[in-house]
Amino acid sequence: MMERGHDTKERILDTSQALILENGFAATSLHNILKTTGVTKGAFFHHFDSKADLAHTLIRRFAADDFAMFDEWDRRADALTDDPLQALMLFLKFFEEWIDGLSKPFAGCMFAVYVYESALFSDDVNDFVKQSLEHWQRYYRKKFAAIIAVRPPKLEVRAAELAEMIVAILEGAFILSRSSGQPELISRQSRLFRGYIKLLFEEPQATA
Repeated sequence: MMERGHDTKERILDTSQALILENGFAATSLHNILKTTGVTKGAFFHHFDSKADLAHTLIRRFAADDFAMFDEWDRRADALTDDPLQALMLFLKFFEEWIDGLSKPFAGCMFAVYVYESALFSDDVNDFVKQSLEHWQRYYRKKFAAIIAVRPPKLEVRAAELAEMIVAILEGAFILSRSSGQPELISRQSRLFRGYIKLLFEEPQATA
């Protein structure tokens, strides 16, 4: 019984996330969710107090899954090299491989949806989204700070600015990918950013 209940809750969460990424939170009604999942209203309210409670659970689950992937790519990169620049390159390659290996085009970022429709959410949900995006930037800022400590950049730039840059590039890539119908655009932009970082930090190869 507990396992079936868990499966029902996960089905509601998975379906709701897909609908919200496709249509937005305001346009995703409880009726849409129940019709798509095939669960009853009673089953829904067994797991969630309200649509607002669903929104709160969804964004926390999305953040946990997102950062778990980041931690895994980070662990794999650090296991392969002690060079912080190469570790970042590997980290971004792992991200690109994940994007390119998806069976369907990347559906989008829940953080972006919640920011666009922030007026619909409670202060604690909006604060959580803000803190999650800041956490994402701190993740990259730490990596860039480690690189700058051992490799002076060719331009005057701070780790925090580079962290803002990659987050802005990827969030923008998610939007452009969806609007243009080009799923490969996301990994392409990540590869271009890697090229910029190589130019910024790598010493030119000596010629014979």
